[in-house]
Amino acid sequence: MSEPLDLKEQIFLLDKLPGFYKTLSSNSLNGFNYTNDDSNFKSPRNSFQVIKDIPEYFELEYKQLPKNIKHVTVEQYPGFSISFEGINDVNDYLKTRFGNSSRYKLRRSIKKLEASFDIKYKMYYGEMSKEEYDFIFKKFFRLLELRSIEKGILDNINIKRSDYFYKKFYPLILQKRASLFVIYNGDNPIDICLNYHNNSIVYQFIRTYDIAYSKFNTGYIDLIKQIEWCINNNIDFIDFSFGTYYWKKRWCNTSYKHNYHIFYNSKSLLSIIKSKVYVSKIKIKHVLRERGLIDKYHVKKQKLKNTIKPLKKTEIKISNIDFNVEVNIGDEINIYETEHHFIKKTVYDFLFNFNANEKDIKVYEVLDTSNKYLIIGNENKVIIDAIFNS
Repeated sequence: MSEPLDLKEQIFLLDKLPGFYKTLSSNSLNGFNYTNDDSNFKSPRNSFQVIKDIPEYFELEYKQLPKNIKHVTVEQYPGFSISFEGINDVNDYLKTRFGNSSRYKLRRSIKKLEASFDIKYKMYYGEMSKEEYDFIFKKFFRLLELRSIEKGILDNINIKRSDYFYKKFYPLILQKRASLFVIYNGDNPIDICLNYHNNSIVYQFIRTYDIAYSKFNTGYIDLIKQIEWCINNNIDFIDFSFGTYYWKKRWCNTSYKHNYHIFYNSKSLLSIIKSKVYVSKIKIKHVLRERGLIDKYHVKKQKLKNTIKPLKKTEIKISNIDFNVEVNIGDEINIYETEHHFIKKTVYDFLFNFNANEKDIKVYEVLDTSNKYLIIGNENKVIIDAIFNS
């Protein structure tokens, strides 16, 4: 059996239609058209082909297939997206999804982030040096790896394909068929989103961020800034693909279905059997997914993995102290050095909680104790106690 082909990857990344289709278009998207230049069709003999993750807003015209080539369509998971029809600016859109209190919290997150760090936003689209690309891509997959570990995902398929993506995406960015949106603290990327593009559509492929900044909700800030960019650049539609997460339901104003197309050779008994087995399998998965049983399975499976391969963690205890209390401190430490990375998130939480700026805080070892540190700002200070668990 051939590996299933992801239709979005085929058209966005490889710029081609699988051989079964003549054209692809969408009435809801301006300028979204693909034509299959290859008029030849090679009939499978004893196997079959699966085309997966086909959004229902894709309108596919089949080639004139041989009579023995049949196909079945099977519905799978929902997808989520944002349509900008009738939207004038980012605030206009946020008003359609969030109440006053939620919009205030989002604005506060942006203000806190920009007040605490040297923040800049950059969309790499059509122009990017190779040096910038190499630096950001390396950082991107390191952040994705750390985020995956935090979430308990030990076998992220996108990380396994990092070398493949690295080779593919740079020319696509120069051709305006892909982009990298980056939030920087100084020269350090702290939130990165990799997108596909086609005229009026942006497809958010992989998103990740530095977990040390999680208190600042950089993922939501990333969304706001990209929505703003899309509206300013006449984008009609952002596709966040499948994965039923709370944030997608909250932020997205449209949803759609993904389908699978299963092609098989009706003159081959083996091909018929394979297709029936495959169709039955994904129909069962769809039912289980609808009932929430697949999510429960993955949770239990991950707990088992974590039991077998426990991750080393550091527990941090925080004690607020009066600013005027003297503490017996040793040398100042650099939280950006590898051996001190475990307290960086706690330091950034301190910045968020006390509206402090990164350049105004210092961190010291506390003498006569083990693994205790003092964080001190202009008006506040705390002692943190690091407990290493293995």
